[in-house]
Amino acid sequence: MAALSNDPARCEVMNLGWAHGGHGPYLVRQEGYEPGSSTFKPQRFILQKNGRWLLNLAFVMLPEAEQEAQLFHSLTDVLLFLDGLSDKPVQADGKLPPGADADEIMAHFEQCAHRILRGMRTCTVTPARG
Repeated sequence: MAALSNDPARCEVMNLGWAHGGHGPYLVRQEGYEPGSSTFKPQRFILQKNGRWLLNLAFVMLPEAEQEAQLFHSLTDVLLFLDGLSDKPVQADGKLPPGADADEIMAHFEQCAHRILRGMRTCTVTPARG
């Protein structure tokens, strides 16, 4: 597995499918390891709108409003954002919030998953560029 990259071809777009007609909102994710890391353990990361990759399990720890602020509302928005990011250095945060324990993380993960599943009809994952 490779280090995280801002290459759109390495990104996956998740269609959460609860918007009108099942098109959006969208999350961008990628599997890899944090650049410069001494461990090469691949993990899933979610792209935030500030251009920083956040560890998936740290993402679920964010308050609901902050999670929703990271959603893209059209594929055009996703592609324009990724194109603007592609020539910039990768910024990533592969750490869990300080003091978070496994039970708390799982509780937040379940709450996030239930909220997403309630609203979506289907969830498809496709390469951003292929």
